[in-house]
This record gives sequence, structure tokens and C-alpha cells, in this order.
Amino acid sequence: RGGEGSANDNPRFAPFDVVFVDADKTRLLDYVEACVANDKLLKKGGLILVDNVLWKGLVLGASAGWSQVLIDEEEEGMTDRELRKNKRARKLASTMHSFNDAITKDE
Repeated sequence: RGGEGSANDNPRFAPFDVVFVDADKTRLLDYVEACVANDKLLKKGGLILVDNVLWKGLVLGASAGWSQVLIDEEEEGMTDRELRKNKRARKLASTMHSFNDAITKDE
């Protein structure tokens, strides 16, 4: 059952076997850390699924990020509006990279 807000608002069924995070992309890591830190929310050994950790169907490279050559090729011939939209997309990709990197390093 989904909905906006914290599962802590109604812990009737907690702790959960699975938590699906579909939230503000700039705070994804905060939500995942909250799930891990709260044993009343996620059962030990539970699964955390996070939406939108891919960009254009690809996983952002953990060490190198996106190739600048690919970015330059992609932007060739774009209108100003498309360039602004692409810049926002790259910023979001950077946020997702930070999230993916933090999850990868977590032991």
C-alpha cells in the first residue's frame, strides 16, 4: 500500500520486509539511511527498492561518470531549451551517481 508521507506515521504493519522508495531524488540517500537505521521500519535482512536510480536506462558509471564525448555529441544541434533541460538531467544524474556510489560503498 502506497502513499505520501512516512511509514512511521502509521507503523501498524511495520516492520516491513520490503520498502520501496519513490521520493525526492536529491534526498534518496537520506531515505535509505532512515530505513536502515530504523529496525522498526525495515526487518533485518529486508529489501530496499529505490526508484529512478538509472538515467536513460543506464547505470551511471561508479568511477568515471558519463563520458564527456557522449555528452558533447548528445548536445550537438540542441535548442537553448533542450540544452537547459539536458543540463538539469545531468545534474540529476550527478545526484543519482552520488546515491549509487554511497550505496556501493556501504558495507
